[in-house]
This record gives sequence, structure tokens and C-alpha cells, in this order.
Amino acid sequence: MNRSLPSDDALRSLHAQSLQSLSPATLARLRHARHGAHAAHRGRWRWWLASACSLVMALGIGVQFTGPGTHTGPAPAPTVAAVEDNSALYDENPDMYLWLGDTDLAME
Repeated sequence: MNRSLPSDDALRSLHAQSLQSLSPATLARLRHARHGAHAAHRGRWRWWLASACSLVMALGIGVQFTGPGTHTGPAPAPTVAAVEDNSALYDENPDMYLWLGDTDLAME
């Protein structure tokens, strides 16, 4: 499928012929559409600028809320409660063990 493409001059002449066959109303609509697309593209940078300014302002406010005074560094390690020796509580009253051994309450 080796088709040769038309040359640049042939394409230009074909374009000129097609422009002559279009009505003036169609040419006016095409010109108006081209101008509208160009105007819409021209104002697009304003939206980008407004978005960028909004982003910078939001970041500035966010940095204010999390300023240098609120950051305390890494979280402290959790402290482990010291294990107390509760054996003294059981040794204080030996009568309690005798009472538990005599009743059936300990088995319930």
C-alpha cells in the first residue's frame, strides 16, 4: 500500500478551491468560531493564576496552624507501669485463707 501523498502546493491549491466554494455565511461562522476559541484560550492563564494564588494562601494558613511551636518532636515512649509486689497483701491476714478453705464459696 504505497500511496504517495500530495505535495504541499497541491494541498494549498485544493484548500484555495474549497474556500471559493464556501458561502460567505459559512466563512463568517468559521471565522467567528475561530475567534471565540482563540479568546477562550487567551483567558485561560487567569484561571491558572487564581488557582495557584488560592493554593499558596491555603498552604500559608495551614502552616500558621501547624507553626513551629506546636511540633514537639517524636512521640515519647510509653511508660510501663512498675510491677508492684503484692505478696505482702496476702501474707497480712492468714485467717482469710483458713476461712476460704473451710467454706464452699471458693469453689463456686
